[in-house]
Amino acid sequence: MPLHPDIEDPADSLLSADDGTVLARLRIRDDDGERVAGQVRPLPRAALNHVATQARRDLAGLRLDTPDDGLADALVATGLKLRRAATDMRHDLVDIPAPVALPTGWSLGVPGWDDDLAEGLAAAYGPDHPDGAWQTRDTEQIRAMFDDGQPVSPLLPASARLVGPDGRSTGHVLCAGPVPWTDDVCAWVLNLALAPRAQGRGLGQALLTHALHGAREAGLPAVGLSVADGNPARRMYDNAGFQPLTRVLSVLLPPPSDPW
Repeated sequence: MPLHPDIEDPADSLLSADDGTVLARLRIRDDDGERVAGQVRPLPRAALNHVATQARRDLAGLRLDTPDDGLADALVATGLKLRRAATDMRHDLVDIPAPVALPTGWSLGVPGWDDDLAEGLAAAYGPDHPDGAWQTRDTEQIRAMFDDGQPVSPLLPASARLVGPDGRSTGHVLCAGPVPWTDDVCAWVLNLALAPRAQGRGLGQALLTHALHGAREAGLPAVGLSVADGNPARRMYDNAGFQPLTRVLSVLLPPPSDPW
C-alpha cells in the first residue's frame, strides 16, 4: 500500500502494510536536493522487521531518518549500513556563556568562503572524522549558500570566519535560520570547524559563543545543531548549555532497481 497522508496531522505521512495496517509515521522532505523520509516513528505494536521491509519497498531510494534504534538495527539486519548516528541538540539562549577573548593576533571576520577556509576544513575533516572526509560537494554547498542563498541563506549575525595572525581564514561557524528541516523556530549551526593549526586554543568555543549571541541578536529563540556520535565537539556543546533533543539515525535505502 503506498504512502498516504495522516488525516490527524497533514504534515505526516503513514507507512502501511498491504492490508492497510499502519506501521509508522514519517515526514517526507527535501534536504539540500536529497529526498528524505524523516522522523520515521514505528507505531508501538508494529514489528520492526516488518516496518523495515515495508520501508525498503515503499521508501526505496530515500534517506531514512529515525529516532528509533530498533528500526535502524532492523534495517542494518537486512544488509544496509548505518550512514550516520547523531544527536540533535538545542540551546534556549537563556543562559549564554560570555564571549571568549581571542588570543593575540586572532580575530573573527565577516562570514564568507575562500580557498584558505576550504583548505583548512579539508584538513580538519579527514577520513576518520565521525562525519567523514570533506568532499568537493561540501565546498559547493557552502558557496551556493553565500552566492545564491541555496538551500538556505547564512544567518550573518551568528556566522563568522576565524582569521589567524597571518590574515588567512582558518575556521568558521556557519549558521542559518529558521531552517525548513526542523519543526521549531531556531537558528541552526550548519558547520563549526577549525583547521588543525587552530585547534586546541579555545577558538571553537569562541566561534560557538559568537553563534549563540548572534542568534539572539537576530531575534531567534533557540539554536540547534546535530552532532555525530564520537565527535569530540560534543563536550563543548554540553559545556555551552546545549541539551539533547532527539537521536537521529540515518540509513540510505536502495533504489527500486537494487536487488536485496
